[in-house]
Amino acid sequence: VLAYRNVRHLIRRQIPIVRRKLDRQLTAMIFVRVIFFIILLLPYTIFRIYILNLNISLVDTVHYAILQLTSAITVSLMLGNHSVR
Repeated sequence: VLAYRNVRHLIRRQIPIVRRKLDRQLTAMIFVRVIFFIILLLPYTIFRIYILNLNISLVDTVHYAILQLTSAITVSLMLGNHSVR
């Protein structure tokens, strides 16, 4: 948000067009990175909140296996944040 505001402020100043264009590109790249971060981290956060509120016994093996699979998928998505770079 602050980067977007800064780019809008830069438009009013006398800065070369090339620099303005680069600032806009950088702002767009940062915005996309933040969106990817939120999208890839959100499933893991939701899953962890669900697990904290769940009481599960190890007797129900099918439910436990489903939770383990879901955990592996959400952790993979969360680690996808490092691959976006």
